[in-house]
Amino acid sequence: MIDWLENWLAEDVGRGDVTSQIAVPNVECEAEITGGPAVISGLEICNAIFTKFEISAETKFEDGDYIEPNVPLLNLIGYSHEILKIERLVLNLLCHLSGIATFTSKVVREARTTNPNVEILATRKTTPGLRDLEKYAVLHGGGQTHRMRLDDAILIKDNHLTLSKDINSVIRASKSKYPNLLVEAEADDIEQALQIARAGANRVLLDNFTPDQAKLAFESIRSVSDIEIEISGGITIENVSYFSPFADFISLGALTMSSPSVDFSLHVF
Repeated sequence: MIDWLENWLAEDVGRGDVTSQIAVPNVECEAEITGGPAVISGLEICNAIFTKFEISAETKFEDGDYIEPNVPLLNLIGYSHEILKIERLVLNLLCHLSGIATFTSKVVREARTTNPNVEILATRKTTPGLRDLEKYAVLHGGGQTHRMRLDDAILIKDNHLTLSKDINSVIRASKSKYPNLLVEAEADDIEQALQIARAGANRVLLDNFTPDQAKLAFESIRSVSDIEIEISGGITIENVSYFSPFADFISLGALTMSSPSVDFSLHVF
């Protein structure tokens, strides 16, 4: 976290906040951050920023809490130059991470209208350097994570199968060499999904299925196996509830790639 913070400050501050140094005296002042509506994410990392610059920060909220529109999120006390120096960095983090948490929360609620047990997963489609924070934001919104990194699980996708050809041997080799890792394989059609289930994978990923195709695949797979079923590809908040009854997991790159930011602002007084 410290390394991230130093890099972010170097990127934004450069040699110093020359505008504040010229325009305002460096005196103690108060500030307030407001925004919403949102599911909050980013308070923990922002507190590290406040601590570094000896800014006192008070809030009655925690990451994962919901905040109504225009409710004060943070009350700050510190020197004016320090507060103005970190203003944009703090707001950027809160806007982006709370946007992910808020959108995830909406997707989770919508998905569970038709399957209260389905888990919504974030993928590796994250901003380089921000993966940990973006994945935590998904958790704050009620979602879960897929792989954090390539070494977390074995996910055999279409490109692997194009080069390796034999799904059965790949699954067997995966389970033999890495017995403690989840072994998942991607299926483009029902026949391939059944082959994956029979080969002994832990999870099958139905990729770019329609809701009707997912239903048929679910019924076919359940007739031969209790393998975990994940659905991905083309999932949106508008159609997620149509897929939920046929999945244990639904993964969406949109959680981290397309979540709209939440508006927060900082005002000194």
